[in-house]
Amino acid sequence: MAFSPNSFLSNISGKGGLARPARFQVLLPLPPYIAQFIKNSVIEKILNLPNSIMSDVTDAINDAIGAENEGMKSANPAVSRYLSLQCETAELPGKTFVTDDVKIYGPTYKVPYQVQYAETTLTFVCTNDFYERKLFERWMEAIMPTDTNNLRFPKGQNSKYMTEITVKQYNDDVTQIFATKLIDAYPISIAAQQLNWNDDNFHRLSIQFAYHRYEAITESKIDIGEAVGGLIQGGGGALLRAF
Repeated sequence: MAFSPNSFLSNISGKGGLARPARFQVLLPLPPYIAQFIKNSVIEKILNLPNSIMSDVTDAINDAIGAENEGMKSANPAVSRYLSLQCETAELPGKTFVTDDVKIYGPTYKVPYQVQYAETTLTFVCTNDFYERKLFERWMEAIMPTDTNNLRFPKGQNSKYMTEITVKQYNDDVTQIFATKLIDAYPISIAAQQLNWNDDNFHRLSIQFAYHRYEAITESKIDIGEAVGGLIQGGGGALLRAF
């Protein structure tokens, strides 16, 4: 069959166009055990007040319309909203079947016996107080304090340091078309940050997360809370900054 540009464009248009990797959002709730190690100063609370207001507005709208909560509630919503805004790159993780060769009669064939999930990486842009680096340093320190080297039990009543990270993919109309929820996720690696006198760019911080599994959210839905929150933040920015 010869390639037909018109058929190709018709197929793309029939599915709403091409998906763009820039239309995404990451929700990273802080578990209560980690939140107790990350305190907000008075200045940080003032600076994060617009983010807190937007978080409250989004949650209130989603609750009012009965939107399903796709992840755990953050123990520090202002910080989670801040991380969502600072997250520059993310990925929708993949999974692989681990297989084994089986031969009953004739040629061998592969049979899956386990699902394997690869680690995922989130990259954040860094501000001048290095808040992002300090936060994840504290998170990993809480998992295994360097003064004792005693690794915390990951699912203990008073030491649960895992969270549920949700990565959302949107279309151009702020409709969530796909999402993955990473169950029992926690940071396992802080990438090195290069220092260079010839580099006048800004710092980025890459954090690698391990997780137990992910759940795919395949139904499409309009994220009304985020859409309205974005409009308020865009149109009412001056009002929020007045606080």
